[in-house]
Amino acid sequence: MEERRRKAWTLEEWIDWWASKNPQFLLLLDRWKQLLGEEVDQLLLAEAPEAFRINTLKVANPEQLRSEFEHRGWQLERIPWYRYGFWLHEPQVDLGKTLEHFLGYIYEQDAASMVPPLVLDPQPEEVVLDMCAAPGSKATQIAELMQNQGLLLTNDPVTSRLPALRHNLQRCGVRNAIVTQMDGRRFARIPDTFDRVLVDVPCSGTGKVSTEPGILCNWRLGLTRHLARLQRQLLRAACITCKPGGVVVYSTCTLEPEENELVVDYVINRLHMRVEPVEIPGLRTRPGITEWQNRYLHPDLRDTLRIYPHENRSEGFYIAKLVKPH
Repeated sequence: MEERRRKAWTLEEWIDWWASKNPQFLLLLDRWKQLLGEEVDQLLLAEAPEAFRINTLKVANPEQLRSEFEHRGWQLERIPWYRYGFWLHEPQVDLGKTLEHFLGYIYEQDAASMVPPLVLDPQPEEVVLDMCAAPGSKATQIAELMQNQGLLLTNDPVTSRLPALRHNLQRCGVRNAIVTQMDGRRFARIPDTFDRVLVDVPCSGTGKVSTEPGILCNWRLGLTRHLARLQRQLLRAACITCKPGGVVVYSTCTLEPEENELVVDYVINRLHMRVEPVEIPGLRTRPGITEWQNRYLHPDLRDTLRIYPHENRSEGFYIAKLVKPH
């Protein structure tokens, strides 16, 4: 995109450009300083290499495929937290136009985006829901972790997004999934149904500063507050439709506390969901915050994960693993 061609700009030039495009950018910058202090400079300049994962549903020998890529001259670096994930340091390669992409051998996906399915940890023979699944990056990874066994229900409410979801499931050789289209909040009508639920909600996307910096031109505080209401409703439905003792993973690619900790705080207090600590070897994370703008939140939110772009060469993510009480 055009913004990416401005890599030679100084931080001050970037800030001036964002501020000229979005009158509320300086408000966003002040909020990030409350989270990170002077480290916000590193966040604003963060960049993430292209990343992909090898799909073991179709590739029996991932190391052999990796060797073939390197033989072609691809400069690959293994992503520390996912054994089949790689960063690509080769700007001449268009992953989306490779034969391996069309055959479903690889899936182009940000490195941090691979984390929520790992936290979900779906098992073969389980019944799993991906509530907001399109276009299918996490859904295909979940099917891979399930070894194409059990049942994976992939849902999305937006009609225009379903063809991409169906295509990616088929392309990647997923056989244990069905596709549904409905508002995710309606899953509250079928309580105690799924062993595990991933609710990767629509969000303001400010964590994409490292891959799509232009997204900061669209941020509005009003948008974050509007999305937070929807996110609370979706997470509530996910908790209700999960079986007692089951796992719900909540994830966003935004850095905004209203869409992250404040949403999870709601289901901890209202539905008594328990936060389960998570550790992903090789991934640098920070604990969730327990105070925001003079509001004190549940102390267990320290066990949720904040993933910052400048620490992991990825997009920014927030992830919470919740267990439903019996």
